Amino acid sequence: MKIVQVLATSGGIGGLEQHTFNLANEMSLQHDVHILAHPCYAEKFNQRVHFHAVDFARSRWNLFLLWQLKTLINQIQPDIVHAQAGKAAELLSKIRSWLKPVKFVTTVHGTKKNKAIYAAGDAVIAVSQALTQGIPAEKAHVVYNGVYAQPALSAQQKQSLKAEIYAQHAEMDCTKKIIMCIGRLEPVKNISLLLKAMQGIDANLWIVGDGSLRASLQAQAVQQQVQHQAAFLGFRTDARDLIQVADIVVLSSDREGFPLVMVEALQADKAMASTKVNGVVEWLPEAYLAEIGQADQLHQAIENALSEQAESDYAPLFSRAKDELTVAAMTQQTLKIYEQLLQQA
Repeated sequence: MKIVQVLATSGGIGGLEQHTFNLANEMSLQHDVHILAHPCYAEKFNQRVHFHAVDFARSRWNLFLLWQLKTLINQIQPDIVHAQAGKAAELLSKIRSWLKPVKFVTTVHGTKKNKAIYAAGDAVIAVSQALTQGIPAEKAHVVYNGVYAQPALSAQQKQSLKAEIYAQHAEMDCTKKIIMCIGRLEPVKNISLLLKAMQGIDANLWIVGDGSLRASLQAQAVQQQVQHQAAFLGFRTDARDLIQVADIVVLSSDREGFPLVMVEALQADKAMASTKVNGVVEWLPEAYLAEIGQADQLHQAIENALSEQAESDYAPLFSRAKDELTVAAMTQQTLKIYEQLLQQA
């Protein structure tokens, strides 16, 4: 099968980008995969993936961009063209009448009010059940995000990693449990809510990530007198290793599609507390969930996740995540959708 994946972002790496890297690389093991993406992502794909550099920083109305996409896709002559997220879906919908006959798939990665642009696809993949709303039922498919398994750290490696963090944050009590939060320090992740929820919780909070709100969040921690519990670690390339030394993982977002942080936490056998965002509500038990924006409820969810009960509540989810939330499972489900489309041709 000859497949074109279109990733129309132009900088930064979040869940959408990581999903596309993993999917294209895994599909290339058995299929002829081409990726149309910004040149900044070239090194994220293995040598089996045919990389075509496209400057997606240009407007979705840019005629030269549309012409380049049309020309590239017609030269490749794929069986399937797969648009990852809204900009890619809109660009492809504009040029579809200029393309040679091809099946068109779109993926919804986040909450969108208007799904019309996605419904232009022959099939629409949503990364959580909630995101299928507004999509014709005959076109909608749910495929959860998956990740590659992370090698387990030895006890010595975990201790070394802890020692490194505590050496940089000597004011913290290294005997306390560790609550981990991973995400951009931007409004949508609502780390401010998490800091409020931390008041009265006897544990340390490690915040992994950076962004425009870092200074204001650090000031908030001081104002709330939790600065000795909250460590701002900044951007880390070893975030998944850090999850392994945490006791629990917390998500305080106002909006998500299907958070990879949840997948990584469950695969690392870590209980979670979270706001009721898309994807999470389809997996986590009610006792560990809080209404979006409710600090008191998130506080209680964190306390529940830190309790002994959490271990037995989460054990079945840990096993399920290792089976279902993998790159291999995500890829096979996606390929099955492609095959069904081609059989309709």
